[in-house]
Amino acid sequence: MVVQKDLDLNKPLDASAAPNLGKTSLTPELSKAAIILHGDRYKQLQAKLTKYVLWHPYAMLALTTVVPIIVFYSLWDYITISENLLEFWHLIMKDKKDFVFAILSAFPLFASVFGVFGFLAYVVGEDMGIASKNFAQKYCDYVFGFNIKAFSQNENNKDKKLAKKGQNSELIIYRESPIAIGTLVVDEDQSTVENFVVKITGVHIRKVFLKVDFDEVLIEWAILRARELYQELLVAQGLKAPPENSSILITADTYSFDREFQKTLENNSFRPLDISYKLNPFDAGVSGIKERLYRFLNVARVTYGLMLSVSKEDIDLLKDSALSTKDTTVRKRA
Repeated sequence: MVVQKDLDLNKPLDASAAPNLGKTSLTPELSKAAIILHGDRYKQLQAKLTKYVLWHPYAMLALTTVVPIIVFYSLWDYITISENLLEFWHLIMKDKKDFVFAILSAFPLFASVFGVFGFLAYVVGEDMGIASKNFAQKYCDYVFGFNIKAFSQNENNKDKKLAKKGQNSELIIYRESPIAIGTLVVDEDQSTVENFVVKITGVHIRKVFLKVDFDEVLIEWAILRARELYQELLVAQGLKAPPENSSILITADTYSFDREFQKTLENNSFRPLDISYKLNPFDAGVSGIKERLYRFLNVARVTYGLMLSVSKEDIDLLKDSALSTKDTTVRKRA
């Protein structure tokens, strides 16, 4: 096995390394780092989902209505014998211990309100364990579109065909460490010369670099790479120009609680194509109860798509694209 590049997302980057920013295709020595980065995406999504459920409008409605009702119920004895707020205040000051006891007695009810939404967050978030051991191999095959273990053992690129698959992943490197990755896979079953279909199977950035628009860079790279793959298909088919009315469809899965990534796709002209309440595409299915829960909370997997028309002029322009060079310009989010 090729010696792998170390990557620990719990440790800061090496401050002694030169602060150079660059990009590279996936190579055997970066295989483990690529898996770690893609796997970390779902850990971040689980955190986002938990936050989404706990701050859901229904949760806020419960907190602003049920909690005051509980307090009102706990203090009912004080309220019924008080003619005004001043008398109510004097009663509390007169017997502080009973007042404290009344408030503490309501804590189990408070806890039950928070517990309900905490339990919902746990149940819903469980389906985001896509990168867990149960689905690890299926997940890797889905993301990369090939056997990543065999790729990591492809020393000196002996298997040329397998080595070329690495060009479908782009990693951004800073201080000699991978900090972001984007991967796309050709849909071999649906793709034809007239209608070419590719899927962006993963775009992820280390949490500390989320304010930098690396996701924009990777989406733009994916669009360019899709056109390059289409050009390779034309060459393989012995065609010098694409057939009339040919198109490239690029799809990407997002989640309803991940608005940041959805906005990135929308900024690049992607539009929603489909919605599914099966959060984990590798799971056998979603029970009726879970699906109703997902609908209730509006938690769903949303597929976005971008349709590109192609012509001979488009193919010629690929050679001059700035994204095909090794220079990467990024912008910091406001």
